Amino acid sequence: MKPSLDDLALLVAIADEGSFTAAAAALGLPKSTVSRRLAELEVLLRTSLFRRSTRALSLTDEGQRIYAMAKPSMVAADNAARAIAERERVVAGRVTLTTTAALGQYLIAPHLVKLAAAYPEVQVELRLTERRVNIIGEGIDLAVRAGMLEDSDLVARRLCKVKRLLVASPAYLAKVGKPATPSDLAGHNAIVTSAALDTWRFDGGWECSVRWTIAAGNMLVAHQLARLDHGIALLPDFMLTADLEHRALIRLLPDYPMEPADAWIVSSPDRYRSLAVQTVLDYLVGASGLAPSHSPAEHA
Repeated sequence: MKPSLDDLALLVAIADEGSFTAAAAALGLPKSTVSRRLAELEVLLRTSLFRRSTRALSLTDEGQRIYAMAKPSMVAADNAARAIAERERVVAGRVTLTTTAALGQYLIAPHLVKLAAAYPEVQVELRLTERRVNIIGEGIDLAVRAGMLEDSDLVARRLCKVKRLLVASPAYLAKVGKPATPSDLAGHNAIVTSAALDTWRFDGGWECSVRWTIAAGNMLVAHQLARLDHGIALLPDFMLTADLEHRALIRLLPDYPMEPADAWIVSSPDRYRSLAVQTVLDYLVGASGLAPSHSPAEHA
């Protein structure tokens, strides 16, 4: 039977501390336990490891030989433990975050610049896509999505509420006319992001189907099509500040507000997620100024 690492650690502690009492204090063990375990180790090795007297405690030749072999391992283990503890204090590592192109550009990117300044050892890899990513299956750390979330085992935290506006260019409105009520939208060309999103919902539950000729694929392209006089687009307000200020786009039907959408950040329910992932998650939630919400999440 071979001595365990704990046995060798006991031997090193006694030799380094110079007494059973001091070694017991360093190891957090009763003195009687230290004495008993050393005696068991000596029986196991069939040799005396220490010379004992009323005034002194010193290694025997065999004890010195074993100590010389065991000490470097104990030092290396201690250094490793210190390095791990230090790493936990320094936020570092790579975090993968998926979201749509528009949310990434307008909502997430400005906060990531500030996060990078605060945590220079953290790398955030953005993966921009319009599809719903299975973050567990594809090894993604975090996902940001807007809208209703489906029930799942993921954890969701609210980032902010997104206000959506109907807009069109002055040139388009000069050619086709300006809608006065939601029912007037039937006579206009709508800009949608996908063929399935051809129903626009107003706050309060009222909705209408719209007519479209181009499904843009994402909000950035829908925004560009609106600026190119193609029709009326439904876009988040955070994309429209400069357009509305300079009247490149005109807000329509302000008396009929559109149904707002929540932006969420979702993650796997991993209790041991890395400090870097937890830091990015907490930073984005804190940057939104909203308290966490543990609503059910989607397979984002």
